[in-house]
Amino acid sequence: MQGIWAIARLMVAESIRRRVAIVFIAVQLGLLAVLPFVVEGDGVTLRSRVQSCLAYALGAVGLLLSLLTVFLSCAAVADEIRNKTVFTVVSKPLARWKLVAGKWLGIMLLNAALLGVTLLAVSAAVWYLARQPTSVPGDREALQFEVLSVRHGVKPSPPDFQALAEEEIRRLRQENRLQDVSPDGVEAVRRSLVDNYRAGWRSIPPGQGRQFIFRNLRVDREQEGYLHLRFKPTHPGGLSDVAALVRLYCGDPEDPDTQMAPVEMECLVDRFQTVPIPLAAVNREGVFYVLIASADRGFTITFEGDDSLELLYGIGQFHWNLFCCLAILWCRLAFLAAGGLAASCFVSFPVACMAMMLVLFVSASGGFLMDAMEWVDPGTTGKADPMWIFGPPLRWIGRTFVRLVPDFSRYDATGNVASGRLIPLVWTFQAAAYLVLVRGLILGVLASVILTWREVARPTA
Repeated sequence: MQGIWAIARLMVAESIRRRVAIVFIAVQLGLLAVLPFVVEGDGVTLRSRVQSCLAYALGAVGLLLSLLTVFLSCAAVADEIRNKTVFTVVSKPLARWKLVAGKWLGIMLLNAALLGVTLLAVSAAVWYLARQPTSVPGDREALQFEVLSVRHGVKPSPPDFQALAEEEIRRLRQENRLQDVSPDGVEAVRRSLVDNYRAGWRSIPPGQGRQFIFRNLRVDREQEGYLHLRFKPTHPGGLSDVAALVRLYCGDPEDPDTQMAPVEMECLVDRFQTVPIPLAAVNREGVFYVLIASADRGFTITFEGDDSLELLYGIGQFHWNLFCCLAILWCRLAFLAAGGLAASCFVSFPVACMAMMLVLFVSASGGFLMDAMEWVDPGTTGKADPMWIFGPPLRWIGRTFVRLVPDFSRYDATGNVASGRLIPLVWTFQAAAYLVLVRGLILGVLASVILTWREVARPTA
C-alpha cells in the first residue's frame, strides 16, 4: 500500500501542475461562484431559480470533471512512456499493477476534492438564494417543500386483479355462462378480465369514484404536518384545455379519527395538481385511503403513467440528497479514469483521448443511440438498406458497443436533487458496485496486464 499511496500523491501533484487541469478547475470554481447571481429560472418564482441553479451547477460540474478525468487518465501512463519518465518507476521493486492502482487513486482523490468543493459551493448558493425576497404567494413554501426538503413518492397499491378475475369467473360459472367453454377459453377469459381490471383501475367514470390505497408510509400521524397528493387527470380524447370537477374523500373508512372534510376542486386536465393532506389522515398502520370522485358528468378522467398519481411526504433535508448525487457522479468518474488508464497503457495520448471521448459520448446518450438505430433499421420499415451489405454488420457492431458501455443516464440523480425527490441509498450502492467494483476493476486488471506485458524500454547495444 505504501507504493500505491506514493504513486497516488505523485499523480495528484502532477495533475494540479498540468495546464489543462488548472483551466478546468478555474472554470469550475468560476462557474460555481457566478451561477447563483446570474441564473433566473422562470424569472418569477424563487423556487424555479433555485432549481435552475442546482441543475446547471451539477450538470456543468459533471461535464467538466468527466472531461478532466479523461484527459488526466489518458495522459497518466502514455506521457510517461513517451517522455521516458516511466523508467524511474518501473525500475523500482514496484509491481506494475500498483502503478496503475496508484494513478487511478490519485485521479479519484483529486476528483473527490473537487466534488467536495462543489458540495460546499452548491450548499452556499442554495443558502444564499433561499434568503432572497419573493413576491409570489406561496413561493417560499413551495421552495421549502419541493426543493429544500427530500420527498419520498409512494404509488397507490394496486388491487389483486387475479382475485377479482377469479371472482368474476366464479359468478359466470354459477350463471352457467361458461359451461360450453373449453379450459383454454376460460383461461383466455381470465386474462381478458385481468387486463380490463388493470386498465380500468386508474379510470373514474362520470359521477363515480374510486378508492386508492397508499401503504407503508413512514410518518408520525401525531405530528403537525402535511402529505401532498400529486395527480394529473387526463381527458380520454386527449384534450388539455378543459377542466374536471373532482372531490377528494381522505381517511380510513373504518377509522373516524382519520377522516377529513371532503375537498372539492376544479382541475385542468393534463396538468399536475398538488393537494396538502394532514398527517392525521394516515391510520396507525401507516396506510392512507383516498376516494377520488369525478363530480363532472361530462367525461371519464384517467390517471395515465406511474407518476400521474402519487403521495409525497418529506423525510429529510436536501444536503444528504446532494451528497448522494455527487457520490454517484464520483462512481461515473471512477469508470472513466479506469478506462482512460487502460487506453493509455497501449496507445498514445491523442488516440486514448479520442477513444475515451467516444466512450463518454456513448455513455451519456446510450438510450438515444439504441432508439436511433432501431428507427433506421430497414428491417422495421421494409425499405432497402441505405448502407447496402455493410448495414447489418455495422449496426451489430454499434449495438454491441452501446451495450458494452454503461448507460450514465441510469446513474444521473441531478433531476432528483433539483426536484427535491429522494435519491435512494441503493442507487449509490448500485453505482459503486457496477461502475467501480465491476467495470472499473475489469478495466484496471486489463490495464495492469497490458502494462505488465508491454515493453516500455528497448535495450540497445
